[in-house]
Amino acid sequence: MSKIIDISHHQGDIDWSEASKDVDLAIIRTQYGTSTIDRKYVQNIEGCNKYKIPFGVYIYVTYKNEAEALAQAKDFYNRAKCHNPLFYVVDVEESFGASIQNIVQGTQAFVDYLKSKGVKVGLYTGHHFYKPYQMDTIKNYDFLWIPRYSGTSSPGKKPDFVCDIWQYTDKGTVQGIKGEVDLNFLNGHKPLTWFTDNDHKEALTLAQYEELKYENNQLKQELAEIKALLAGKAELKSNMAVATTHKDDWEWAVEEGIIKGDGKSLNPKGTLTREQMVTMLKRYHDQQLK
Repeated sequence: MSKIIDISHHQGDIDWSEASKDVDLAIIRTQYGTSTIDRKYVQNIEGCNKYKIPFGVYIYVTYKNEAEALAQAKDFYNRAKCHNPLFYVVDVEESFGASIQNIVQGTQAFVDYLKSKGVKVGLYTGHHFYKPYQMDTIKNYDFLWIPRYSGTSSPGKKPDFVCDIWQYTDKGTVQGIKGEVDLNFLNGHKPLTWFTDNDHKEALTLAQYEELKYENNQLKQELAEIKALLAGKAELKSNMAVATTHKDDWEWAVEEGIIKGDGKSLNPKGTLTREQMVTMLKRYHDQQLK
């Protein structure tokens, strides 16, 4: 089974010719804050490029306020951009003594800065950190990555929160890597190609996907109702108090038996209301049939 790994200099020298047989996607740390540059990040990127392994980059952040967050975001982006990573990830796991408000403001500023550069952005945050530090209020990122370990190399219980990537162990094994390594599963609706293909930069966020799914279900329901009406198996019902501008036309339609209802309840959602439809029918009747 191919694997999604995240790595740093803690994995030492990786034999990428071997790892390429076992890895679908690598997420490479470039730095810890701005003070510690990952000693192997360039070497790891070169290995991925040589053996055609798709990769993104991440930074373990240490900021305590918005100003520090922006400084780290700029440093991270400037360091990584020449390597053309598929995506950038901000790894927020510790407060370093900062208040929740400062961490939230800093993280949002970090994400917004990267998004302003037109790149794909991920948020990584601890399972224990997500709710207490209000990471669930952060917006504008493209995917969410959350760890939850079983204590072994096997998957355990999934994260309690909806996320796109689940880091399920820190005890994995991969060809070409000595010692243990973090392994990850895709945990949402995004396929691997969303992460590995630059053409998928405009793919839907989870919120957009849920909204479209809701709208699609609404449309299916409305189409079913229209089919029933056309087949004579149902009647239109009035579901909203009729606006003054449509009142005469509505009353005419009810009197003529074109539409039935009392015009007092709620109208179902729709681009064209029944009142407007009746108005058009009435005008057509007056102008063409009389």
